[in-house]
Amino acid sequence: MWLFSGSIVELPPICRYRRYNMILMSIWVAYTEPKPDLWLRPIISQIQSLKMQDIVINENINYRLKIYGITGDCPALKLILNFISHNGYYCCWLCYVPGEHIGSKRQYKIELPMIMRNKSAYEDESNLAEEKNINVYGHLGVSVLSPILDIPLPDTVIIDYLHVTLLGHGKALISNLYYTLKPIHRLEVDNRLKRQNFPHYFNRKMRPISNFGFVKATEIKNILFYGLLPIFQLYLPIEKFSHLALFVCFTRLLHAESKFGSNTSNIAHDLFQHFYHDHDEYYCGLQK
Repeated sequence: MWLFSGSIVELPPICRYRRYNMILMSIWVAYTEPKPDLWLRPIISQIQSLKMQDIVINENINYRLKIYGITGDCPALKLILNFISHNGYYCCWLCYVPGEHIGSKRQYKIELPMIMRNKSAYEDESNLAEEKNINVYGHLGVSVLSPILDIPLPDTVIIDYLHVTLLGHGKALISNLYYTLKPIHRLEVDNRLKRQNFPHYFNRKMRPISNFGFVKATEIKNILFYGLLPIFQLYLPIEKFSHLALFVCFTRLLHAESKFGSNTSNIAHDLFQHFYHDHDEYYCGLQK
């Protein structure tokens, strides 16, 4: 089952993503993944009509619909953007890192300076892919959402923190560190995670890393932000531990309140670049 839904950005974040505040616009139920044109073209036409007129509440209150961003996990964004799959060449929606095949895995190593996609190139490449029915730097055609977006692609794409950071690289990083430890140390790590108490307002605790098969993103977040550094500092060399701290710090800066005001994103960016500059010294096959 695939959902096409929306949220209202004027709502406070604590209310914005509650189920009863999410606008469910369309559902695809089938054994195969949806065809975006077939599935979404009717609702897109309705949204276009709605955007051309005011939403009148009463004589003093009326609204205009603006579409500020789109998000989803990688398989969903690949379909909605009409883009190559997230393990293909030039699969990033924001940059031109091509990727390379190393050890039966597709790896996307950082290349500085980064060459970013801009709105004019994005539009030209997607139109060319649509016209010629070819792959143009990852584009397979024009996105079905293009007619309703008020911010042009790719600026409107919002990276999904839950799948990309937590269940993506964060989970892979934690698992890699865990299985480099001796078996007795792994058991100690699992026991420390299980025994850790949390305040009552934490809905989930920390799952043992040996039981990561059905781990939830919230459990990964709790390990990453609250358990990883205090526990793994007992087992890792100082250089590898310091490198791990870079990942934890820039992730927290990017996905939490702005602790350093307008300079927060710049600090996170610097930590991010330091982390990836030395990535291959400590990990193999994780730049995916």
